[in-house]
Amino acid sequence: MQIIEQTVTVGEGGRVALQVSRPVGVRVRVIVLDETDKALDESAALTRWQEDSGFARQVLANPAEDVWNDL
Repeated sequence: MQIIEQTVTVGEGGRVALQVSRPVGVRVRVIVLDETDKALDESAALTRWQEDSGFARQVLANPAEDVWNDL
C-alpha cells in the first residue's frame, strides 16, 4: 500500500479536490484529519511504532534484562 499525503484547503460547501495518480475506477480510502492535529498524530504514531519494535518487545520487555529491581 502506498500512502500519498496532501494538504488541501476546504472550499465552498465543504468540498475538497484531490489529485491522485491511480487508474480510473480504482477504489481508494480517504482519511480526513485537521491540519492542526498533524503533529500530535505523527507523534502518537511514532510512539506506537517505537513501542512495537522488536527491540522493545524482545530486549526491554525481557525479565532477564530487568536488573534495576535487584538494586
